[in-house]
Amino acid sequence: MRDLSDITVPTLVDLQIIDTLNNTFLIVAQSGKEIPFHVKRNYFVVAGEEAQSRGAHAHKKLWQLIMVLHGEAQIDFEGAEGKYQFMLNNYQQGIIVPPGYWRDIIMAPQSVLSVLASDEYDEQDYIRDYDEFQQWLAHKQTINHVPFLALDRCHESLRLPIEQALMQELRNNDFIKGEAVSVFEQNFANYCTVKHAIGCGNGLDALYLALRAQGIGANDEVIVPANSFIASALAVEQCDAKSVFIDCDNNGYGLDIDALQQAITPNSKAIIAVHLYGIPLDMDRIMAVANKYQLFVIEDAAQAHGADYKGKRIGSLGHAAAFSFYPTKNLGAIGDGGAVVTNDDELARKIRLLGNYGSEKKYQYQQAGVNSRLDSVQAAVLNIKLAYLDKWNHKRRLLAEIYQNELASCDGVILPIIADNVTPVWHLYPIRLKQAETETREAFLNHLKQYNIGYGLHYPVPIHQTPAYQNLAYQKQQTFIHTENLAVNQVSLPMSPFLSEDEITHVCKMIKKFYQ
Repeated sequence: MRDLSDITVPTLVDLQIIDTLNNTFLIVAQSGKEIPFHVKRNYFVVAGEEAQSRGAHAHKKLWQLIMVLHGEAQIDFEGAEGKYQFMLNNYQQGIIVPPGYWRDIIMAPQSVLSVLASDEYDEQDYIRDYDEFQQWLAHKQTINHVPFLALDRCHESLRLPIEQALMQELRNNDFIKGEAVSVFEQNFANYCTVKHAIGCGNGLDALYLALRAQGIGANDEVIVPANSFIASALAVEQCDAKSVFIDCDNNGYGLDIDALQQAITPNSKAIIAVHLYGIPLDMDRIMAVANKYQLFVIEDAAQAHGADYKGKRIGSLGHAAAFSFYPTKNLGAIGDGGAVVTNDDELARKIRLLGNYGSEKKYQYQQAGVNSRLDSVQAAVLNIKLAYLDKWNHKRRLLAEIYQNELASCDGVILPIIADNVTPVWHLYPIRLKQAETETREAFLNHLKQYNIGYGLHYPVPIHQTPAYQNLAYQKQQTFIHTENLAVNQVSLPMSPFLSEDEITHVCKMIKKFYQ
């Protein structure tokens, strides 16, 4: 499957050649292979008895595949990434033309071109004046807005394979516990270097199913970082157990491992180790504490798909790991989804049973379970995206490196500190403002808004301060100073593998401007 996001300039591609009888050939251009878009229009350009000039225009959004059926044509392109020239005289090849390229075509006498286009005819998509094209191009290259996420860019780049996968699931009529789910579970288990992956409804369910399968219940205590999304704690309450919060490290964002040991009581049964923002925790130290007190460790890896700790994949280091496939995640579905991964055969069996009403065989219920299953449609999309995850994470690291380098000299912000033995995947890129005041952050955020730069706050209200937890007697009078400071001085900057290096550099420039 061709990745549309890789093609940014006019590109010569080979068409499929299939031998047939009687010395004839079948030449094939197929959507999803040689054609990285859905074809909505086919038209032909035919030259007369003399050479003919065509083109002299650009398209703002239209993709094309240009092929020669007879004769030859010289085609010159000009766009943001330079000038390109092709001599098209081989019916076994074609030129993929992305939007935004001015073209001039000189066709030899009696030549015939076939053009496949991604959309129906739309005069508004044409730019027919060269000077107007240059103005349009200059404006397009000017950065006027940097989104916090770029999901639209992601799904546009994968529109064709996703649409094909969705149509295949409709044809299969195989929506629950279907083949696509089984394939994805095996692929994701392999990716995480574990034996089992069990799909479920969402990331919260993944945490809950892992805890419940381990037997966590009433009067049990589970240690949870206060600096996390509320799902990390809600899963504990759903098991009728008790969340025991601990603060985050003053030098980072993850749980304070020194505070971890102090929080252990005779009722402690488990630790939820959250790899917040895609930055791995020190799992050796956490597992040492867990082994000493015989505690069950769940890696909350909802933001850490593909991260590594000492060369080992996150998700393979605890007793189990919970993943979310919420659309904004590094590996996101087009709706809700989640998974638990583990090397424990019996734990995997229990998790699968609990998520399917407590049943391993239809209409036979071994215990009271819940309905939490990954849909085949979501699994089909995840299977497509999984193939790109390492590439996307690599791009995230490149963008994070720009932040780290460009903002290192900015006195107003504190950048993430990353240990040498971890490989983050930067689900988010968080910074802290040195002045830990609400008014300071508001002024900073208003500055970003002024320049149309997206941002996020993770998390503006700590879990222990939310109304949902205020009425719990064991929560009263507890303070977590580092978590509470982050609530007023943390800002997440734009991060997506579909943002450009220029866009991230622009964000850094605007941040430095705020502090000048």
